[in-house]
Amino acid sequence: MEQRETDEDVRAYTMHPKFNMLHYHLYFASDIRTYTHTHTHTPRSSRRKLYAHVVDSILLYGAPIWSTAAQKRAYIRQAESAHRRACLRVIGGRPHVSYEATYVLAGIPPLALLADERARLYSRRREDAKDEERLATLSKWQEAWDRSTKARWTHRLIPNIRTWIERRHGELNYHLTQLLTGHGFFKHHSQRYDHKQSAQCPVCPTSNENAEHVFYHCPRFSGERERLHALLHEVMTPESTTRLMLASEPNWLAVASFAHSVVTGLRDEGTDRRG
Repeated sequence: MEQRETDEDVRAYTMHPKFNMLHYHLYFASDIRTYTHTHTHTPRSSRRKLYAHVVDSILLYGAPIWSTAAQKRAYIRQAESAHRRACLRVIGGRPHVSYEATYVLAGIPPLALLADERARLYSRRREDAKDEERLATLSKWQEAWDRSTKARWTHRLIPNIRTWIERRHGELNYHLTQLLTGHGFFKHHSQRYDHKQSAQCPVCPTSNENAEHVFYHCPRFSGERERLHALLHEVMTPESTTRLMLASEPNWLAVASFAHSVVTGLRDEGTDRRG
């Protein structure tokens, strides 16, 4: 019979000396650096991903021998925020990006799936089991990604997780992540946190200023968009975006440069309005 997690389970495990020591080390590992768009010389996202793997190694220490399901759930609840924080730094994401989109963009599975995988590997104790178990994890992750009601803009751009995470090129940054998440300097997004603000595009009265409108349709950025299409030799749509980005490194860099121009333009417009 499945054991239920109680407040006592959570309290007992999180007060354990090993958990406190783990949390101490994790604090320093997950705060190796704070990566925001204000840094001019931030490490590449692939380097930041190495830091995230350090965090996960600490978080998953002892995962194969967690004695009860309740104990595991208690720990995951405590550790998930640190896992997400590390993944947010990989992608240069804003704090309100959903857990689901953060993990997919970072290419790092949710912590619960990683813990299950670690436990399965421990029980099998075979060198050739690692690839098999990672494929099983990816399958479960993909099923959850397809079922989720969150991060549907990111899912529209990146429907297949494995294709995304097995790419051979492509660094993420603060500007490109705004295109891929829809979280950024868009009035439609800002309205969620400031209901007094209009979501309407300032030059397109019938359209909301969301990521799709800004990057793919708004005439404010038609010049940047035309230059991008010339470089890609194709009109970029939401459905073709990641296919084009993954086709070649020059394509990826062209889309990243386009995202930088658009996000910078939106930021400057917002600054002018407030000024």
